[in-house]
Amino acid sequence: MTIIPENRFYNDWDQETLGQRHDTGGEYRNAFEIDRDRIIHSTAFRRLQGKTQVYVTGRSDQYRTRLTHSIEVAQIGRSLVNFLNRTSTELGSDFYLDPALVEAACLAHDLGNPPIGHRGEAMLNELMDPWDGFEGNAQSLRILTHTLRGDHRGTEAGGMHATRACLDAVLKYKIVGKRNTPKQAKFLYPDQREVLDWVHEDTDLTSRSQAGERVRSIECNIMDLADDIAYTTSDLYDGFKQGLVTTPIVDAFLDRTGLELSPALDAEFRDILAGKHSMARFGAFLIGRWIHALTLIRRENSSLESNRYAFDIHLADEAQHELDHFQRLNYDLIYSSDYVRDPEAEGVRILETLFRYYRDVVLGERAPREGLSLPMGADDPERSTAERMRIACDWVSGMTDNYALRMHKRLTTIASE
Repeated sequence: MTIIPENRFYNDWDQETLGQRHDTGGEYRNAFEIDRDRIIHSTAFRRLQGKTQVYVTGRSDQYRTRLTHSIEVAQIGRSLVNFLNRTSTELGSDFYLDPALVEAACLAHDLGNPPIGHRGEAMLNELMDPWDGFEGNAQSLRILTHTLRGDHRGTEAGGMHATRACLDAVLKYKIVGKRNTPKQAKFLYPDQREVLDWVHEDTDLTSRSQAGERVRSIECNIMDLADDIAYTTSDLYDGFKQGLVTTPIVDAFLDRTGLELSPALDAEFRDILAGKHSMARFGAFLIGRWIHALTLIRRENSSLESNRYAFDIHLADEAQHELDHFQRLNYDLIYSSDYVRDPEAEGVRILETLFRYYRDVVLGERAPREGLSLPMGADDPERSTAERMRIACDWVSGMTDNYALRMHKRLTTIASE
């Protein structure tokens, strides 16, 4: 029997869970592998297969969905961890980054995103403004700590009882309360303060977070980089296949922005646009190139007694420039195109109609329609209006594209009768 040495990188505090897990004996997985497995087997994760990534689902069978994107992020996240574990002199056989922990964060990072594109998040935030707003990352945390594996009754059954390190790896933003400024558009819901304090009670980190500084664990930064790499390469591929990225369009983009790549990489990209090489292989080349540009560094004066805050990652300047270049290209040529924005605008209209219906029912301003009843807990008179509105928002934001379309059709059909 092979004896696997204990991983000293994580301590008991890192592996403590928010809620008691049932121990049936004979558990062969570590705490972070349980985190990952519970996410994979959750309803919220399965629903990602029916949620738009960039191109509205159903328009083509080649486009990424939120599910395939999350799987790609997890694969890149594991590759980043494996590369650091095998190349950094700071790490070793009994002191290493746990790939399952990073994978769990990658798989969970988009759980809270609403259906039919990115613009739905801003719309829900506006409509939920009287009840603390809506934010995709905060919603992902809410799913992990409240709705996943549980219900809306507020019992201990709610949430997946994740480890502290797992929740911290998902917490890209630690600002509590909605801020109506562009620089602080990301936030946690006020009732998530208790979860944040449980994740870490360090007052220095909390004050720095509230001031807008990005205070993250190393696993969170790896997840975020994996997300950037995944969507940058995959969206470029999908946009190229759709004809949104061509030589004339790229030339006009470069003339307008003045952005440049290294001569060698620019020549390779030009060959791709000319059809001389495969865009899929180019994407794989970029992923490998950027993984190899990553190094592990030590942080100075970490106030937490956890190695998760004693180390950080650094992407070489040239690689960061290349990543920024293709991100800007995607934003200008793909995300801003009519091909993407027109269906998103229609999706926002559908979500707004659905939300307003459930809002009016919760507020008692209209009677519920047959087949469009409120989700469990949203009609509980013992709950406050804010709590019931949050549950209604959970319901709408958790819908898949097709389910939202069906509910919208049912609602509009009833209204026209």
